[in-house]
Amino acid sequence: MRFIFSAILFAATLFPEQSGAIAQDPERGEKLFRRCAACHTATEDGADKIGPNLFGVIGRDIATKDGFRYSKALLALEGSWTEDALNQYLLSPRTYARGTKMAFAGLRKTQDRTDVIAWLKVQVEMSEPDDGAQAGNPAEDSVANADLALLPDGGGKQETYDSCASCHSIKLVVQQGMDKDQWLETIEWMVDEQGMDALEVDLNQKISEYLATHFGRDRPNFPK
Repeated sequence: MRFIFSAILFAATLFPEQSGAIAQDPERGEKLFRRCAACHTATEDGADKIGPNLFGVIGRDIATKDGFRYSKALLALEGSWTEDALNQYLLSPRTYARGTKMAFAGLRKTQDRTDVIAWLKVQVEMSEPDDGAQAGNPAEDSVANADLALLPDGGGKQETYDSCASCHSIKLVVQQGMDKDQWLETIEWMVDEQGMDALEVDLNQKISEYLATHFGRDRPNFPK
């Protein structure tokens, strides 16, 4: 069953600055940001999660968000998060910052990256004092996350979603049926063979126990 979990590998192609070349659609970018919301917030004064808050990230020096502990890979980068730098990073984080702990594989389509960047800019524009409207973020506030809803309640649910949804469809994950040792073996294989970042021991145990409890060998596959 390992082939089901093969990670998508993206080419290390660097694109020139796209500003003005492609129409930006921040509303579409808001929907795409749902892939990021498991690890990031993007509202003003939003909390850091697995990743730092991204409000005002455009123009900010790399790895300088106060209070967040960055990996050595990010700390080694120089410069600021220009739109071009973000475009390259979002294409393939592991290529742009080798050794990064960020598990997200990237956004392959140039339009997707352009729209996400446009939405991040809009968050700052909407928060300016002369605009009375509040900068909403349905991607972060929505309780009815379709993928998260596929996971039954229990200890380890959020950790499993945060770790798996960055690279996999949750529908793919919940169709499996394995005991704890098999889940641990699969995670180890993904780290060794697929380039997935190693999980902390406690987190690895928590996720494998959750998956074995709710998606063990005796559990029917995902309901039709």
